[in-house]
Amino acid sequence: MPLSLRGVARTLATGLIAAVAIHGTALAENAKIRIGYPSGMNGQVPVVLDKAGIAAKHHLAAEFTGFQYGPPMMEGLASGQLDAVVTSFLPPFNLSAKLPGSVKFVATLGQSSHSILVPKDSTAKSLADLKGRKIGLSFNSESHLDLIVSIKELGLDDKSEFQLVNLQPNELPAALEKGLVDAALIRQPQTLRLVESLGAREIQKWPFRFTSIVRTEYLTANPEAVKNYVEALKDAVLFIATNPDQAATWFAESQRLDPSVVKKLSGENPLFAATKREDIKIEVDDAFKKLIAERLEAATKYGLIKGTIDSSVLTQ
Repeated sequence: MPLSLRGVARTLATGLIAAVAIHGTALAENAKIRIGYPSGMNGQVPVVLDKAGIAAKHHLAAEFTGFQYGPPMMEGLASGQLDAVVTSFLPPFNLSAKLPGSVKFVATLGQSSHSILVPKDSTAKSLADLKGRKIGLSFNSESHLDLIVSIKELGLDDKSEFQLVNLQPNELPAALEKGLVDAALIRQPQTLRLVESLGAREIQKWPFRFTSIVRTEYLTANPEAVKNYVEALKDAVLFIATNPDQAATWFAESQRLDPSVVKKLSGENPLFAATKREDIKIEVDDAFKKLIAERLEAATKYGLIKGTIDSSVLTQ
């Protein structure tokens, strides 16, 4: 082969090797994903995902941001500043009503609880006893929906026969403690803290279900990253189940809580009873799709969701 052709061949070979190396590096790079989570017990999974370094093990370059509750996280998704969020049902429903098709449910993460609390000296023993009184809660939330459904089941009206006061989650404990409301609908871990510190009494309790959603645009562009994200969530759940002390300490530090409070509440989530990874089922299956449809129907019926949403577009 003439020298000039050998040089060309060598150059081409070098370039091909370099291209393969660059491509291999690109494949090895972790996919960037920005994750938001709230201050409720559903925030424990993403905190552990971060602190235990689990995201990186699943080839994710994850950034984590904590929020008080759902609406600010939905704003982050809508603006493209977040890619995935751990939340409940109502915030994604509201976002989907405003921006149809913008998010998809990708995982179900068990549950904790939220409850109506009254001061220890209150005469109220049931929801019906609060007729005509002030109940503090966060509007357009999972708590709001459960309260309305329960009031309707009593044959009462939430607008004319109760005084519902809209407060942010972090404002509810002080409102109850200072007597600004007669009762407050509060989620864990604040519920247990108020029962233990103030002697507050629980008069009604509901499951507070956890889920995770991603931006549809992100899912379309990064399907493998979303699969890895769901697998990483499984490992975070398993870590909490098998390392309860460490998991409770990390989450307690992030929320300025006593770790013993977090650990006591772990029993509310059936996922944390797992002893091996294959026991952890968090994918969106038919049963979860049915639950999404039921919650969406109730939220629409009672005016918490404006417009009509087809629940089938909320899942893959």
